[in-house]
Amino acid sequence: MKDYYSTLNVAKSATTAEIKKAYFSLVRSFPPERHPAEFMKIREAYEVLIDENTRRQYDSVEAMPEVVRLYFREGQAALHGGDTERAIQLLERVVKAYPRFSVVNSLLGEAYLKNENSGKAIRVFEELVAREQSNAGFARQLAQAYAMRGWHRKAIDGFQRALSLDEDNISLWLGLIDCYLAVKEFDSARETVMKGLEVSNRKGWDNLELYYHVVQIDIFSGDHGAMQKHLEEMKIKALAKEEKAHVAWFLARLAQKIQNIGLHEESAATIETALALQPEDTEIREIKKKLDAHHGILRQIKELAEDPTFDSDLAEMLEAELEFCGNRYCLDCQTTQFFMEMHIIIEISSYRKHILRLKNSYPELYNLKQEFFSNVLNPKKEHYLLELYKRKYDKFKKLCPERFKLPEKDAEDYYPAEPYRRTGPKVGRNDPCPCGSGKKHKKCCGA
Repeated sequence: MKDYYSTLNVAKSATTAEIKKAYFSLVRSFPPERHPAEFMKIREAYEVLIDENTRRQYDSVEAMPEVVRLYFREGQAALHGGDTERAIQLLERVVKAYPRFSVVNSLLGEAYLKNENSGKAIRVFEELVAREQSNAGFARQLAQAYAMRGWHRKAIDGFQRALSLDEDNISLWLGLIDCYLAVKEFDSARETVMKGLEVSNRKGWDNLELYYHVVQIDIFSGDHGAMQKHLEEMKIKALAKEEKAHVAWFLARLAQKIQNIGLHEESAATIETALALQPEDTEIREIKKKLDAHHGILRQIKELAEDPTFDSDLAEMLEAELEFCGNRYCLDCQTTQFFMEMHIIIEISSYRKHILRLKNSYPELYNLKQEFFSNVLNPKKEHYLLELYKRKYDKFKKLCPERFKLPEKDAEDYYPAEPYRRTGPKVGRNDPCPCGSGKKHKKCCGA
């Protein structure tokens, strides 16, 4: 595995300016959206070497006892290879021997995050930030951990603090923009993009990723006129700088993202712009094919929702399944999915007939949650599912108690010993919330 200097293609004697220059060059070749694995390695190397203290620690690795040095190298390789359990075991051993070795603590925190233990990761990063307050990389990791936990306000503060320490780190700009988008503060997101573009133009680093976010913000804020304008500007920019491949790929991915939230017209315009830039690109053509198929699935879900012979909860569950962000570590999506599945489990007997009809009448929709539906249809698994979701209830309540608003006396209804039978009228996710807030139930008490 390459060391950090080799990753950035710089000498061990490289100056701060040389490290930044190498980072900018590599980000241009491996933009984070298109090459996430390569970019993460580049960012990791940059954040360690750009800080005087962590660079000195990293250089001292060679002076460690051989066994500790081996644990560090193998733990790092395991983390990058996706074996988070092994990475945690190895890195915890190094931390035990060198508890204040920040570089290793940082990697251990990343391993905790990838292993879906955001609580431990946050504790690691909070300690690092408190100990090394001038380190932008640690501030970024803490903000990212907050964001993955769904604490976007804390994450926004963290990214802003990190940017005050290193405004050349593209990850900080992108992280802050994503947080503003998550809380639907589109004006703040757009202002952040513009500030980032100003910094990039002044410093001379590539701003394609930021420009791509301008279009994303236009779409999410519903400004279709600006969206068309910026799509055309991106096309011109791509042709002038010979960046057609990158821009086309970004737009194709953006088309996928906005299709998932129901913006079909915008998605169609975006993928068409991508194809205009790279008409022979087989990957983009394949994405368009998948988007067309996705649109067909949505039409079936709409048809299912309008069919009075089916319980509308099924259509709402399948619609939500398509809206999930795609990040397997996203606690917000995991919790939402848990609540919807739990609702089926506690009324499992009454839902079986609907799911069986779904399997026969809408096989493509059934396949969206085939494993879950198959378990529900199997009477022998009823007790197993009740116990499984009782454990999941305890897990998610501990991870995100803010999502569990029921009084303790009502909480047991979520995992009864016998299947639950609804006593009052059912409130759909898209119905007005009974609490009187004026919001849809799925955005209020049904969240």
